[in-house]
Amino acid sequence: MLLAAAAAALAPTAARAADLSGWDRTRWGMTSAEIARLYRDRAVTLSGHIDFNRLYTDVALRKEPFAGYDFTVYFQMDDNTHRLAQVLLERRRQYATPAAWRDVLAALERSFGTATKSCERHGEPLAGEPQISERVWALPTTTVYASYLDFGNGERSELSRRLLVRYAPTRRAAAACR
Repeated sequence: MLLAAAAAALAPTAARAADLSGWDRTRWGMTSAEIARLYRDRAVTLSGHIDFNRLYTDVALRKEPFAGYDFTVYFQMDDNTHRLAQVLLERRRQYATPAAWRDVLAALERSFGTATKSCERHGEPLAGEPQISERVWALPTTTVYASYLDFGNGERSELSRRLLVRYAPTRRAAAACR
């Protein structure tokens, strides 16, 4: 009995994070106003919005620390419901380095354990197809996607890289790379 209790206490963080239902203090379905109130002075409320296909952002955070680096956080709202549907953390260009990618993966593995899925796509940067590395952690209520995209080729490739971490509600096909 004591051994079982000790094993439960030492279980991987992934088991403890299994009930993750959003990102940080947000929860799926919140409104932009609720998110802005939650983050107060740290929240940047945009005068318009940034479109992301069927999602939009009108509230963001700048210089949000994650894995030892500053990220921009976009709270992405569903076009139809106007409720939180995804949270995107992003680093671009020379700030999206291979070292930052490794540190992000290490931080996510500490939080959620081994990735559910790992994908590598070797694109054709000269044809506009990025090289993509992606990891997915599919939890019961939230799926975390980490992606490293390199659109460049040659000495100026650092100007065309992106490092993304997306948190979204888990759906049936959530374990697949995008």
